[in-house]
Amino acid sequence: MKEAFICMVFSYLVLGLVLLIGLNLNFFSPFKNAFKDFSYLDLHYAEKLKEENFDLNENIVLVNIDRLNRKEIAEVLNDLQRLSPKVIGLDVIFRDRQDPVWDVFLKEKLTNEAFVFAYSFQDDEEISNAEGFQLDNENRGYTNFNFSASSAVVRNFQGINSIGDQTYISFPAKVVERYLGKKWLAEKQQFLKTERPIAYTGTRENFLILESKDILNQVEIPFIKDKIVLVGYLGNEYTHEYDIEDKHFTPMNRKFVGKSPPDTFGLVIHANIVQMLLSNNYMYVVPNWFLVVITIVLTFLGLAYFIYLNKRQLASYILRLNLVQLLFSVTFVWCSLLMFRKGILFKISSVIAVVVFSLGLIGYYKKLAHYFYKKYTWEGYFYHD
Repeated sequence: MKEAFICMVFSYLVLGLVLLIGLNLNFFSPFKNAFKDFSYLDLHYAEKLKEENFDLNENIVLVNIDRLNRKEIAEVLNDLQRLSPKVIGLDVIFRDRQDPVWDVFLKEKLTNEAFVFAYSFQDDEEISNAEGFQLDNENRGYTNFNFSASSAVVRNFQGINSIGDQTYISFPAKVVERYLGKKWLAEKQQFLKTERPIAYTGTRENFLILESKDILNQVEIPFIKDKIVLVGYLGNEYTHEYDIEDKHFTPMNRKFVGKSPPDTFGLVIHANIVQMLLSNNYMYVVPNWFLVVITIVLTFLGLAYFIYLNKRQLASYILRLNLVQLLFSVTFVWCSLLMFRKGILFKISSVIAVVVFSLGLIGYYKKLAHYFYKKYTWEGYFYHD
C-alpha cells in the first residue's frame, strides 16, 4: 500500500510535467486543437437523431425572416402581434439606420410589450439596436450562449453574466422571464449565473416553423395565441441545409467526428435553451471535487493491484495490464453515456486518462526504485534486504 501511494505521487508528478511541457510547446498545438471540440458524449445525440422520434415542441413557435428587408419584417411583426402570442423574442439586431421611411414604419411595429429584443457582446463591445428600435433596456437580452472562447461547439449556456457592477441577462432567460414573470428570474438568478450544459431536445425539424407567407394576412392561427414566438434567421425553407449563416456547431451535429459544416441555426439553439428553462430540464453536473476523489481512489487501487502482480512476475502481467486498461476505459465511457441519458453529466475523460497513464508508469517507477535501492539502500516493496 505504501509503494502504491509513492508510485501514485510519482505518476502525478510525471503527468504534471508532461502537461506543463505540452501546454508550452507549439508542437502539440495541432493535437490539442484537433481534440478540444470532441466529446464522446456526442454519441448520445448521434444515436438519438438516428431514432428520428423527437416530439414536436408545442411551447415554442419559430418564425423565419430569411432575407426580408425592414419593410417586410415590419409587416410580418405587425400581423404576428394580431395573433396574440404572449412573448415575441426578436433575434434580430437593427444596428444601423437605413431608409428613414421604413425605419420609422418598423419602429411603430416594435412598441408592443410582448417583444424581447436581442443584443450581443463582440470583443468586449456591445452590439445593439439603433436608438428607437426598442422600448428600453429592460426588455432585451444578450444572444451570446456563453463567454468561453475555448470551444467552437455550443455545449454550455450562461443565463446571467456580471461584468463589474452591471448584471446582464441572456436572451432566452429574458424570454422565459417575460413568459413566466419576474418572480421566476428572481428565484433562478443565482442558478443562472453559473455556466451550465444545454440539454438539447430537438433540431430544426422538431420545432414548428412559420415562413413570412404563413403569417401575412392571416386572421387567426390558434396555436400561436399565448405561446412563445421566436423570430430570427433560419435560411431559405428549401435550401437551409446548405446555408451556414448564423449556424453553429452543436453536439447534435450528425458528423460528430471529423470535419463538418456548422449544423444548427442560432435561433434553434435559443429555442432549445428556452425549452430547457421552461421545463426545468437541467443537466446535473458531477462536481469537480468528486472527480478528483474518484481519480485518486481508482489510481491508488489500480497501482496497488498491479504492483502486487508485478512483484509476482506473472507471465501474463503485461497482458492483464493492457486488458484492464482497455476494459476500464470502455466501461467508464459506457457508464458516462448511460448517466448522460439520465441527465447527469459525468466528465470521465480526465479520470480515465490519469488512471490509465499512471498504470502505464509502474515499470518506470520500478526502475527508479531499483536505482534508489542501489544508490541509497532505499527499501520498499520491490527491493529490500
